[in-house]
Amino acid sequence: MARKGNFWLGMIVGAAAGAVTALLYAPKKGEDLRHDIQDRAKDVGRKAGEAWGDVKHRTSEMAGKAQEQVQTAVGKSREWMGTGQQRIREAVMTGRRAAEEKRKELESELEEKE
Repeated sequence: MARKGNFWLGMIVGAAAGAVTALLYAPKKGEDLRHDIQDRAKDVGRKAGEAWGDVKHRTSEMAGKAQEQVQTAVGKSREWMGTGQQRIREAVMTGRRAAEEKRKELESELEEKE
């Protein structure tokens, strides 16, 4: 446990020493350096905003395309269901006609036998 604590303490001291050394040997004045940092921060913020706008735009496009595909699929499903229902109705009617014809045929055969 003590070894981990020493490691992190060494990392913190090393980072602080590196930061101080960088500031002491920086070729720019503190004010210039602050302005550079501020300008870069603004650039990063602007780029992040542009990236977010792109993400929103692409997401919106993808959602629109997905919605179109779902609507197309729903339309096709309804069409297929309608076609299937029509086929079932036709099959039922054909079966009823065939059953009625067979019933009449059997009735006439019974009448002939009596």
